[in-house]
Amino acid sequence: MPEPIKLTKTKVEALKPDPEKQIVVWDSALTGFGVRLSPGGSKTFFVQGRLRGTQQLVKFTIGKFGPALTAEQARADAEEALSAMRKGIDPRTKDKREQGAVTFGEMMTAYADMLKAAGKASARNVGNAIKKDIQTAFPKLWKKPAHEITIDDCVEIIAKLNDQGLPRQADKIRSYIKTAFTAAINARGNVKAPKAMRDMRLTVNPAQVIQKVAGSSQASERALSLAEFRAYWRRAQDLPEPRRSIAMLHVLTGGQRMEQLARVTLADIDHDAKLMRMADGKGRRQQPRVYWVPLLPQALECIKNVTGSGQFVFSSNGGLSPMHASYISNIASDICAAMAQAGELEGEPFTGKVIRATIETRLMKAPYRVSSDVLARLLSHGLGGVQAKHYAHDPMHEEQVEALEKLWRLLHDEAEPSAQVIQMRAAG
Repeated sequence: MPEPIKLTKTKVEALKPDPEKQIVVWDSALTGFGVRLSPGGSKTFFVQGRLRGTQQLVKFTIGKFGPALTAEQARADAEEALSAMRKGIDPRTKDKREQGAVTFGEMMTAYADMLKAAGKASARNVGNAIKKDIQTAFPKLWKKPAHEITIDDCVEIIAKLNDQGLPRQADKIRSYIKTAFTAAINARGNVKAPKAMRDMRLTVNPAQVIQKVAGSSQASERALSLAEFRAYWRRAQDLPEPRRSIAMLHVLTGGQRMEQLARVTLADIDHDAKLMRMADGKGRRQQPRVYWVPLLPQALECIKNVTGSGQFVFSSNGGLSPMHASYISNIASDICAAMAQAGELEGEPFTGKVIRATIETRLMKAPYRVSSDVLARLLSHGLGGVQAKHYAHDPMHEEQVEALEKLWRLLHDEAEPSAQVIQMRAAG
């Protein structure tokens, strides 16, 4: 029999099978933990020990070594099984009882699938975040039955992101976990809910009382100065296509949300009316709120420059697929770096979201004085309910066009037109 070794990834990978018989290699650090090597080459982790208060020897198969089960995960499972035996609990019975239980990972996956089925624009990002920040970061919790997840488990996931200096992402994950449990609980009495959710039969939400992560929603107070904004605009115009026209369009449409711009197609552009249809799916509304953004002639020219054989307007490959939500942010970061090197940066480095804040801030100040109501219409924020179904019914359409014309003059340092004063002659 081979000598016991510390069963690590490297050591297990190096083990060679005997073509004539099965080999057992014990772990040198954890008594009862081992790996079986079949003549065919498969490597299966197992653990054995005696139940407390009996002489019964329990052998428990953990699983096969591979991408789905690492040596470190198998060791953790072995420790858990041995701990159960010391308490007089047979891990095999526990395992059978939980074979039919929905795992935490299955619940989170069902939640992401539910968002996708509902047509939520955030579904892809939510699914990617769940995979990265829960499945990959916490594989053991991912496989844990959902009904056994505790508040401490949830806090462990959220705290890791917060400790990494990512409070906003931490709070997003908190929200996803909380909402997934709520959806699963509510699905029990909802015949329209996905069957996967209804079958979970959960009754408790362990994330319900977890507080919002501090600092996750602190709005940035950064807005570019006029000099910085004009420098940004000049540099955007010097970029190669399609980055040039996409960066310009982002500005010329008032700094619309990048996620929403990515969904705009050629069918959303009305060249005759000089308008672009947008869909705002933020919040809890079941259907996105449609609104219309006026297009200046210069914006229509940018659309012409990036139009290719595909349907998407904001695209880096001729419209075949939409740009990633970070595409404009990456452009802004590159311009910011160039501005810093040229001594054009007056404040801290900025991101693409600062462009939106800058446009709002500058247009509200003298000499432009665009009202907050007009900006709310233009940028679709702070509005509830359903807007007019067609742009012709928007009572602030002309004001929005005027706001974008003021933005153009601001970018080019052009004076605002003044009212003409007509001298009246006294009757003589």
